[in-house]
Amino acid sequence: MTENQNCPTGQPEDRISRVSSLCSYGIRPHVMTGLLRQLLIGHFADAEQIEEPLLRQKFEETGAWVKDENGINNSGILIESITRWLPNEADNRPAILIKRNSWSWQKTGIGDKAGFDLTSGANKYHGLWQGSHTLYCLAVNGLEAELLGVEVVKFLQHFGPWIREQMSFLRFFVNEIGAMGEVQEVVEGYAVPITVAYVAEEAWELQPAVPRLKRIVLKASELFAC
Repeated sequence: MTENQNCPTGQPEDRISRVSSLCSYGIRPHVMTGLLRQLLIGHFADAEQIEEPLLRQKFEETGAWVKDENGINNSGILIESITRWLPNEADNRPAILIKRNSWSWQKTGIGDKAGFDLTSGANKYHGLWQGSHTLYCLAVNGLEAELLGVEVVKFLQHFGPWIREQMSFLRFFVNEIGAMGEVQEVVEGYAVPITVAYVAEEAWELQPAVPRLKRIVLKASELFAC
């Protein structure tokens, strides 16, 4: 049997340590942006992980994602938050720009209340954040933008269950692959938008400074009825 030259020689793998600690204070918009960026960097850091043959060949020639010792990204692809992206540094390289969309609060109870602790007097609360991010896959030609978009989608789909488990999301999925459009405002090229949706729970409690039972003042003289 001859080896299929179109298949990647390496296997896609998780190259990020356990990320659940990021949620110790609850999921936050900027944390989600950073998480998606790190996940994509881990995937595009090795050309052997890329499934699409044409993209893999391109990054084998131009170099996968890498940052040099001076902190400058000289690799063949840019992966950055849209708020930090500088068009004049693009140099016609393919890019993935990450943009946060709106978040909405989903109530799970009246007044967000989830319970009450009779011993400590703490009020417990709970709710859900439902939000999404859009990943813009940019390239100088339409085919490359399309292939880059599919590569990102497949990666997020395949590792979606792991991401959901590690981040304790209730849901995490690729919601939409948008229509490819031509970009002319800042750079000439094409973009494929990919929307990733997720639902994360947030729980907290309010603890009174004084326990409920401590509010009851007992006097020995009042314990005896004469």
